[in-house]
Amino acid sequence: MSDFNKSIASTIKSISEKKNLIFSFNNKITKIEGNKIFLPVSDLSKKNFNIKNYRGVTDFLALKLKYHDFKIYKNFKPKEIVNEEIFDALEETRIITLGSYYMKGIAYNLKASIEFFCKKNQFNKIKKRDNSQITQIIKLVTSEFFLKEKLPKNTYSFMNLWKPILMPIISKDLVGLKKEIMNQNEYSKKSLKLIKKINKFCKKKNEFEKKTIKQKKEEKLEKKHKNIEEKTNNSSFFNNESNNIKKEVKEKIENKKNKINKKVNFLNNSIFKLNEDLKYKVYTNKFDKIVRAEEYCKRNELLQLHNQLLKDSKETSLTVKRLAKKLQNKLLVFNKSFWNFDLEEGKINNAKLARVIADNSYKKIYKNFEEKKIKDTVVTLLIDNSGSMRGKPIQTAAICSKIISKILENCSVKVEVLGFTTREWKGGKSREHWIEKDMPNNPGRLNDLIHIIYKTPEDNLKKINQNFALMLKDGLLKENIDGESLLWALSRIWKRNEERKILMIISDGAPVDDSTISANSANYLEKHLKKVIKFIENKTEVEIIAIGIGHNVNKYYKKAVTINDPDQLGGTMIKNFLELFDKKK
Repeated sequence: MSDFNKSIASTIKSISEKKNLIFSFNNKITKIEGNKIFLPVSDLSKKNFNIKNYRGVTDFLALKLKYHDFKIYKNFKPKEIVNEEIFDALEETRIITLGSYYMKGIAYNLKASIEFFCKKNQFNKIKKRDNSQITQIIKLVTSEFFLKEKLPKNTYSFMNLWKPILMPIISKDLVGLKKEIMNQNEYSKKSLKLIKKINKFCKKKNEFEKKTIKQKKEEKLEKKHKNIEEKTNNSSFFNNESNNIKKEVKEKIENKKNKINKKVNFLNNSIFKLNEDLKYKVYTNKFDKIVRAEEYCKRNELLQLHNQLLKDSKETSLTVKRLAKKLQNKLLVFNKSFWNFDLEEGKINNAKLARVIADNSYKKIYKNFEEKKIKDTVVTLLIDNSGSMRGKPIQTAAICSKIISKILENCSVKVEVLGFTTREWKGGKSREHWIEKDMPNNPGRLNDLIHIIYKTPEDNLKKINQNFALMLKDGLLKENIDGESLLWALSRIWKRNEERKILMIISDGAPVDDSTISANSANYLEKHLKKVIKFIENKTEVEIIAIGIGHNVNKYYKKAVTINDPDQLGGTMIKNFLELFDKKK
């Protein structure tokens, strides 16, 4: 694989946030099949090779992997060829708009791809309106409306042929579509309504005839499959029973998936509206990174840091362990289990057997073991990994996270530990990219984020015991962009099935990133953080609490505690957990 192809592959993985992708270059068609990505020939030596367009095409594929749900697409996809083409065009515009909005760095490549499409179709040579042009005009009209940018000049005459007829019919639908841009399910429904309205432009006999031939073939194949299924299903009673069980299991799994998808769509839509209202932008997230602690540095270095953490925090560790025992004892009382006696079903109680011999009608000889558990709970600890936390604060945060995770999990409470910082000081590659593009005004967030997963709720603590020590690594702690980091932690806990969700953030100050603040308003990040906190507190079921180290965080959070000495952190965390569980046993 050439260096250019390698950079394309890594860019697609980074944007889509999908690692297990297999790439095939030198193909005639660009497509996605499962985790396989088929890309066209990338021959830089050819004079007619358009790098900008190629990057636009590959960026679009990455965005499709990120924002496009293939199952939702299949559910709504129309049968008629023309309708399907328009449906695809509308979905493409949705994906491009999301990519352009969230990732200003790749908006340039997508724009180049649109320009290439316009040149290729030679719209300036079209003098008459024809129904065969309907897909192209929908693609152009929606791109202009959603992206709020002028199209190339060669499209003007073609657009003028169609706009007077088309816009009165679909203008309201375009507004409705844009509102649902984050919700593919609702967007698809509204796309179908728009297609119905322009149905008179979609009738093309030849294509319908081709489609009917295809349909007949498909119907024949379906009949064959049905006959085979009926024969196998009717072969025995047991087959039918097992099929019913399989159906029930499938339905349950699908229902769970649908619930999660609805929740995720709600969250994504809310975040999109929140950012749009605030005019909060991300210049590019091309260089952002989410990494597991054990992948960040070599195992030997992690073990050295772990030994250093244990040595430097002996006193803190002993104090926190002593306090944590109080939390454990309290939670175990909530979780107390017991035997329930004198039942008519369950396990035989040997002590009652003599009673049965004396009285044949006596039935209450059974007992059952009942487990009383705290309401099904998951906790996320989100730790500020910025430079101002260096020294005692971060050391204490690391040891407290480790001990409290163990105590909570012993009491059947799932725990996730996350950290946030930036990859570089003062902007990193995002800023370099911005400077290359002549520093456009109000670029939005202008630094490369790094989000660290120290522990997932499913991780075995014994296996990842040393992960927390990564917080001590030289060069890790840089700047902090709290708003987006909170949304990242929220998106992870939001997908969980536990009934109760608690998000605890440990920070030592307001969001600070010199690169972003110097290119935008001074309170750009702080305004976003306040809006995000209000959204979590008022619009979600997640309980959020903050602990500020040496900094008053009460002005941001409803539930907040400020401590001036890092040594107080363990006791404060434990006290807050006790109060939370006391309120809702």
